Amino acid sequence: MWSGGRSLRLIAVAGAFAGSLGTATGQTPLCDHQHPGNPTLISGAASCFYNEATGGQTLIQLDDASIIRWDRLALEDPGSSLTFEWLGRPDSAPTVLNRVEQGGRQEAVLGGTLSFPNGNLIITHPNTGLNIFGTVEAGAVTIVTHNLDSLAEMQLLDGQSADFTDASVSSRLNVLGGKVIATSGDVVLGGPAVIIGGGDFGPEDGSEILAPAGSIRIFGGQNFRLLPQDVPAGTSRIERLPGSANGNVLNSQTVRAERMVEIVAESDIKNNGTLQADGLGGVVMMRVDANGTLTNEDGALVSADIIVPFPPPGPGTVLHPDRGDAPSPLSTGLSRIPVVASPGQGESSKRVVLRESAPVTGSASAQRQRANRSRGESSNRNSALASNTTRGSGHLARGRSFFGVRGGTKAKKP
Repeated sequence: MWSGGRSLRLIAVAGAFAGSLGTATGQTPLCDHQHPGNPTLISGAASCFYNEATGGQTLIQLDDASIIRWDRLALEDPGSSLTFEWLGRPDSAPTVLNRVEQGGRQEAVLGGTLSFPNGNLIITHPNTGLNIFGTVEAGAVTIVTHNLDSLAEMQLLDGQSADFTDASVSSRLNVLGGKVIATSGDVVLGGPAVIIGGGDFGPEDGSEILAPAGSIRIFGGQNFRLLPQDVPAGTSRIERLPGSANGNVLNSQTVRAERMVEIVAESDIKNNGTLQADGLGGVVMMRVDANGTLTNEDGALVSADIIVPFPPPGPGTVLHPDRGDAPSPLSTGLSRIPVVASPGQGESSKRVVLRESAPVTGSASAQRQRANRSRGESSNRNSALASNTTRGSGHLARGRSFFGVRGGTKAKKP
């Protein structure tokens, strides 16, 4: 049974709000200039209701797929909320793209509740970092600190591929004790660095990234292309584009999807939390650039098959780690000392299950060499995937152990 964390307080009665403009279309201030975030409708059709009580309660009703520009979301207060409601045609795609232009050295805070029931919620926040302490819930959720040009915005509204570019090194995306939930589609998170960590109130204040009917896609780096949501099961939606080589993704919390968890980073991916794909055939895929690293720290959990799709997404040497490349872990229930007996004599030892774990590292150098020999000097050799294609065999499939693996290099191996 899935639980999306604390329930959202949806605004059901528009009469409790002041400042309705009726339905506005294109380049129109919303909420009659009352909202501190100064929302402006760039395209589409929307009406806005705002009540400044309890931190600020906002309801925006949409009659068409829309783009809204904000000075800031104004959701710093934990009691604040912003709810989108779809009033458009039932056969149309309920989508809203929020272009947040807040800048400055101080990272922005989303501490309240942001929701779009059954809709596609998109947030771009390119000019400063964003910390999510509250709850974001929609049918599908995309939150990035990248830039989108006008063409990419329209492509997203139409459900097409779109390029996310020029993420500033200072515009990190942090989920710190917050929850990001896609109830029917995918969660997409992107920034030069994406950190999913705990909050300020101990272990019970942990973050959750949830997609109970879809997939979770996370990108750490400067530029990427997002493919449409209806890609075949088990395939990538993220294509890394040329840019810097310093992006990373760090997870210490719960990332849980039905179909797929896809994490792509220019440099490093580090997990000491839970990466879980629950559905039949659910997979976890992690990919880094040349010389990047994948690390699953002691105590972390990868609960799914780890696979390589074919053909692999994007260029790179595909690594296929096997038992010869990864040392056996010392973790509870996996490492056993068997009973030993001399011929004709009784047992001279007893079965022992090791109850303590220890960090284990390994490399995929042997498999890398085999892959390089088989692929020759192909230009597709600058990223790496960790994989195990058989559920129920090996320590990866059991979700109890992983190994540090370094991305392949472009240099020919001796």
